[in-house]
Amino acid sequence: MFDIGIITLWLQQNPEWIAFGLCLAAFIESFAIIGIIIPGVILLAAISGLASSTDLPIVGVILLVYLSSCTADIASYLLGRVFSKKIDQTWPFTQHPQWLNQGRKFFKSYGIPGIFLGRFIGPVRPLLPITAGSLGMNFKIFVFVDLVSGLFWAPLYTLPGYFAGKTAFEGSGTLALAASLIVLAL
Repeated sequence: MFDIGIITLWLQQNPEWIAFGLCLAAFIESFAIIGIIIPGVILLAAISGLASSTDLPIVGVILLVYLSSCTADIASYLLGRVFSKKIDQTWPFTQHPQWLNQGRKFFKSYGIPGIFLGRFIGPVRPLLPITAGSLGMNFKIFVFVDLVSGLFWAPLYTLPGYFAGKTAFEGSGTLALAASLIVLAL
């Protein structure tokens, strides 16, 4: 049978697995090809919730998520830049050309502010870095916008799960748990 107490105890004794899980989930959520196919937001929320049961400080949790998501975005941008002429003939875009078209339309409509805001819009978020790279956006500008938007994105995507987990593990605050879950759902 599934015993959350045993898992929680093991995670408290092995917090490096939580750190690894946070990095992996943030990377999956943000990396172009993987993030399109596997939405990591649920993983990120769940692992953030589990992190609340360990000695990992909330600042460390947010920092791990921030660094991993920015790394994935920059890697996606570089892939777009390297394969800019051939990206339309690359899997998975050969099977789903609408993904690139959606990212290009969004980028062309909103430009640099779209890179910032698009990070918070699920369907286009993993497409924008690879699109920006393939369309030749200036690398320094992309990195600057990505790093700044990540400062807002990381807490927004980690804190609801973290506080929901904290509330659940402490066994109190049903209202706080409900509020955290509503924010997470939004």
